[in-house]
Amino acid sequence: MKRWKHTSMLLVLMAGLLLASCIRDDLQPCPPLSVRIGIKDINYFNIDAVENVTGLDHRLDENLPFRSYIQKLFYVLYDIDRQQTVSVQHLHEVQGDARLATAYLPEDLPFGRYVLLVWANIESEEGILADGKLGTYSLHHNNVEGYDVYMTCDTLLYDEWNYDYTVRLERIKGKLLIEGVNLPTDINWSRKAITDLCGKVDYHFSYEPDSTEYVVVESDWSDHPSSRVVTDTYLSPTAVNGEKSTVYVRFFDDPSMSVPVTVPANVDITMRRNEITVLRYVYDADSGGFVISTLVDDSWQVIHDMGLE
Repeated sequence: MKRWKHTSMLLVLMAGLLLASCIRDDLQPCPPLSVRIGIKDINYFNIDAVENVTGLDHRLDENLPFRSYIQKLFYVLYDIDRQQTVSVQHLHEVQGDARLATAYLPEDLPFGRYVLLVWANIESEEGILADGKLGTYSLHHNNVEGYDVYMTCDTLLYDEWNYDYTVRLERIKGKLLIEGVNLPTDINWSRKAITDLCGKVDYHFSYEPDSTEYVVVESDWSDHPSSRVVTDTYLSPTAVNGEKSTVYVRFFDDPSMSVPVTVPANVDITMRRNEITVLRYVYDADSGGFVISTLVDDSWQVIHDMGLE
């Protein structure tokens, strides 16, 4: 009898051990934080009107690989509770043909609350991280146009049930399209300056009110002389404290661009993020002036008639 009890207890003990082993084997490791990066603003808000009325720009196919729109990425993961940066992926080229980019994050992150800040198509990382914390980005460093910049900043809760996210990049700048029509054939160079633009933006998508810039762009189409020329420029929104940005255009017949041949009237515009502003300069040989129009909604509106300064 004792022997039977002994054997029974041993069997129960072994079964318990086996059961515990099965339970332990069935437990899965905590899923790592997984983030994919997409694009919200592939096309500009008013691209359809610009395409239909002017034909100067066209709607992009929104199903192309991610790197068709975004060529460079930078992102940083910030721990909200510990108030420190836990991961930085420095500026790098986008690779592959996937429609979404993957954020490569540490696999051993503890559960918690994080902020993922992603910048795309930027020239440098300068200013984005200030003393280990999230800072601001200069939109027109040294008065240069720069690129078609994107950003997103998202708060992510990471726990047993929340670990798989997709974030969407939003466009930071707008675009200025200028069409010159009926230009003399000896005019093959231009210089334009645009004033009162936002200089910096932070990770809250707030454009700093006390930071303003101007941008200078020179264009050369002497290799393909034409009486019609189109230029496009990526510009930050009009400064928060300013009602308008002013566009100054000068046309030249010499590559030194020292003395302009003709000087159109200055034009006041309002630049907005993810929106195209269109200006058309039609040259009149008899007066030497320009009829200047802007696209408003879905029609042209004349703002200077033969204005010459």
